[in-house]
Amino acid sequence: MKIRISILILIFTSLVSFVAAFIGFGQTPDAYSLFTRVYLALQLFTFQAGDVDGVVPIGIEIARWLAPATTLGGVYAAAHAFFARIWCGFRLRWVRGHTIICGGGEKGSALAVELASEARALVVLVDASVSEEIESLRSRGVLVLNGSGGDRRVMENAGLSRAARLVCVTGDDRTNIGMALAAADSLPAAREANPLEIHVHMAEVALRNILQRNQLLDMKYDARHRIRLFNCHANRARLALEQHPLEWDANTGLHDEVHLVVGVLGPLQKALVVHAAQIGHYQNGGKVRLHLVSTSARADEAALIKDYPGLRNCASLDAEQLGHEDEFVERVAGIAQAWGADALVTVVPGGSPEAALAEALLLGERLKGGPQLRVLLDAPRDSGVRSLVDKNPDLATKIRFLPDLLDACGSEAVFSDRLDAVARRIHEVWKAGTDERIQKAEAEGNREEAAKHRAKPAYRDWDDLTEEQKDGNRLAADHISIKIRAAGLDPDAGPSLHADWNALDASQLDMLCRMEHERWAAPLWMAGWTAGTRDEELKIHDNLVPYDELNDGTKEYDLEQVKMAVDYRMADGAAGSFRS
Repeated sequence: MKIRISILILIFTSLVSFVAAFIGFGQTPDAYSLFTRVYLALQLFTFQAGDVDGVVPIGIEIARWLAPATTLGGVYAAAHAFFARIWCGFRLRWVRGHTIICGGGEKGSALAVELASEARALVVLVDASVSEEIESLRSRGVLVLNGSGGDRRVMENAGLSRAARLVCVTGDDRTNIGMALAAADSLPAAREANPLEIHVHMAEVALRNILQRNQLLDMKYDARHRIRLFNCHANRARLALEQHPLEWDANTGLHDEVHLVVGVLGPLQKALVVHAAQIGHYQNGGKVRLHLVSTSARADEAALIKDYPGLRNCASLDAEQLGHEDEFVERVAGIAQAWGADALVTVVPGGSPEAALAEALLLGERLKGGPQLRVLLDAPRDSGVRSLVDKNPDLATKIRFLPDLLDACGSEAVFSDRLDAVARRIHEVWKAGTDERIQKAEAEGNREEAAKHRAKPAYRDWDDLTEEQKDGNRLAADHISIKIRAAGLDPDAGPSLHADWNALDASQLDMLCRMEHERWAAPLWMAGWTAGTRDEELKIHDNLVPYDELNDGTKEYDLEQVKMAVDYRMADGAAGSFRS
């Protein structure tokens, strides 16, 4: 843990005062013993004058001013810390509608600072003993409370019953889940009218998906709270593919043939592969082509298929087993020879930023005249690699950087307020359309059809959806920019985009509907669903078929969503659709 600068200053001035006084008392006419000089030097810190007969040595002159000043500084620092804790405790008795963050590490502290900078945002950071800059956090408006998020008394002091949100973001998944469940269990019945939002960080993407898919933490019969699992690597993957779309590049435009090449399959790279398979559905039936190239490629491939059984229904997946890590560049260059010259290849190397930069440069040399290359490096903001690339325009056209880890732990990444605003609107439009179909069926006397629509699992208000159902809308939101580019339009065109979208012809709408169907099916395939007569319990869906085999009603659903896509996006940033 870093020592605060103020403490270092006090230590330094104390040493200077003591040494100066010790030397000064040795220069007086009185023959003071060694221990007496030590005693007299220490006396200066208790505001003793340090008077001596005759000329006052310079050491004593310095020390009898500096030592009392140091004492006053220490008293002030201690009093400030003491009263800051009292003031914090007083504020905690009255604070409400605030956010509680359990976990004062790098991620939790960064989120706390960002939230505290927002107008009227009140943040309580629990278990801040692991934070390196507690006083810095306090100075930025964060209410700091030392203790464990699993301790009921600590959480009571943090105002849990009056909080709006709880974020559990320690470095241990079991601790995070334990704190979330303990907090959920302690809430008063009155919270049913205003449920607590509980956000739980899970370090493993696949485990997060499995727990969420099986609704183990949903507790849908307890209206006092809503629990959502999140993962910083998944957040980084979402941000990365938003900033660097796999099918489009600012220098080369839109591409039909899209490849994602991954070296070492760490947590971030795995999240990139999964998210690419979920939203990598392009014009003319194109899908992202995934390539694992490493010494553990076959084992990584098997692990991916185990966690996501239907992944190959969403994207092609190849494993290139290397004998040694040094073979990465040559193997990628070799398999790229079979790809078209207009293909866009995004490569995410493994290893250190410096080693990855070297591989990026070598790949650029090997693939000259071949596919369009773009390399994404994982390097901290303040790294020399970033500085080197940013200063070289030629490198910057081919080498980009993945979002920083702290970006993936920011307010929008964790809470998804903007994304959820659009996803909520998508669901509300779908539900309103379902209501119309129910009313029409009832008016025609077709009660069986009306009951069929009411029985759909997603036929409920947004707040009552499971997180997996909400994720379907969120993924749809991520895909809408892909649709806009596929239609030859610019997602950032502004007001003119709406008119251009409404002017799409029948062939373009048909292409977009086919893309939407593939995108809708992807998360179901990856969660282990199969095609057949619909059975929600057995994960069987009758719409998991090629687009041409869909019935007219389902095709109409897709067309409605495609037509609404830009309206959704203009609601707040990104959009898509969800069918159930």
